[in-house]
Amino acid sequence: MNRGLLAAPLLLALTACSSAQSAPAESIAATSTSTSAGTATTATPPTTVVDSTTSTAASTSTSTPPSTTAPADPSYLDTPIGTCDTIAPGAIGFRNETGNLADAYMPIGTSYEGRTIWAEHWGSHDGPQVLVLGQVHGDECAPAWFVQAIREQPPTTFGIWLVPTVNPDGLAAHTRLTAQGIDPNRDGFNLETPEARAVMAVTAAVQPVLTIHCHSPYHWVGEENEGLALEAAKAMSEAAGWGGPRYSGRVEHDNLAFLWEGQENVIPAHPTVLIEFPAVAEAESPAPPDLSQKVVTSVDDVAAVAVAMRDALYGLFG
Repeated sequence: MNRGLLAAPLLLALTACSSAQSAPAESIAATSTSTSAGTATTATPPTTVVDSTTSTAASTSTSTPPSTTAPADPSYLDTPIGTCDTIAPGAIGFRNETGNLADAYMPIGTSYEGRTIWAEHWGSHDGPQVLVLGQVHGDECAPAWFVQAIREQPPTTFGIWLVPTVNPDGLAAHTRLTAQGIDPNRDGFNLETPEARAVMAVTAAVQPVLTIHCHSPYHWVGEENEGLALEAAKAMSEAAGWGGPRYSGRVEHDNLAFLWEGQENVIPAHPTVLIEFPAVAEAESPAPPDLSQKVVTSVDDVAAVAVAMRDALYGLFG
C-alpha cells in the first residue's frame, strides 16, 4: 500500500465539511492545467494529481504481484482484493484490470485503517463533470460492473470523477460498515468517518453537476432533487428495463443522513442518482436494511445492466 507517492490527501482539513453544516460550494474550485505531457486536474487549495501519461511511480506490495496497470495507476495496489473478486463465477473486483488508464488520479482521503481513497478522472476535463461513487458499503459487489463499464469506455463529451470504492477497509473485510463500525451512508451530516469526509471533499473540489451513488442488493434507481437527477435516473432505469425511478429518500432518524444529504451542505440542492443493483450472490450484502427487497441475479445480467445504464448516462450529455 502506497503511503508516500502523493502529497497530503485532498482537503482532510476541510473544516467546513467537518461541521457538516455550512461547507460552501464556492470554497474549492476544480481547475484544469495544461502541461506538455497532457492535461492534469488540480484543485484550489492545491492538491497533488497524478497525470497517468507521465507517472511511472508505483505502489509496492509483498503479497500481490504487480500488474501491468500498476506502474501508471497509483490506486491499483491501494484497492483491496477480497470476497467481491471471487463471490461468483465471473466475478470482478474494484481494481482496474481493463488495460485502460484514467488520465488523472487524485487522493481524496485516507480510510480509518490507512488506505488511500482515490478518485480517477475519465473523459473530458472541459464541460460538465459527474461524480460516481462506485462502492460505499464494502460487502456490495455488483457496483464493480458499473465501475468497469466506465473504465472500458470512458465518456468523450463530459468528464467523470470515479471513486471506485469509498470504503476500502470494508471492501477488504467484506463488511457493510467502515473499520470504525460506522455505516458510511448514514454519516452524511456527522462526518465521523474519514470515508464520508472524503466524499464531501471531492464534491467540493470537482463541483459535479450530478453524483451517482452505486449500491446493491435491491433492483431500482432513485433520484434526489429532480432536474438532471430525475432525467438521468429515468434514462438509466428505463435502459435497464426496470421502469421508472423512485425517490431516493432521507434518513428519518436523529441526525443521521445519507451521503447525498451531506452533499447538499456542500452544493445546495445537488442532483443525485442512487443505483441499487441486484446482488450477484447470496453472500453479497447478506444483511441489508430491508432484506425483503434483496434480489440476486447473474453476473451476466448485472454486467449488461451496467453497460446499458452507462450508455444511457452518456446519452444525456450528447
